[in-house]
Amino acid sequence: MNRKPTTQAVLLTQKQVDQIRLLQEMERGRSEFGITPSIHEVARKLVDKALSGVAL
Repeated sequence: MNRKPTTQAVLLTQKQVDQIRLLQEMERGRSEFGITPSIHEVARKLVDKALSGVAL
């Protein structure tokens, strides 16, 4: 059975990736155990936050 994928690839500029990595390091610093969220997790949270402010 063919199913549509539930995820999509998104292309980012190098500057955007660098800024996400900076946020990733900030999150590591806030963690008691030095746990770092993945780049994908940080990006998903940013997209969720941006989309929550958009009235559809």
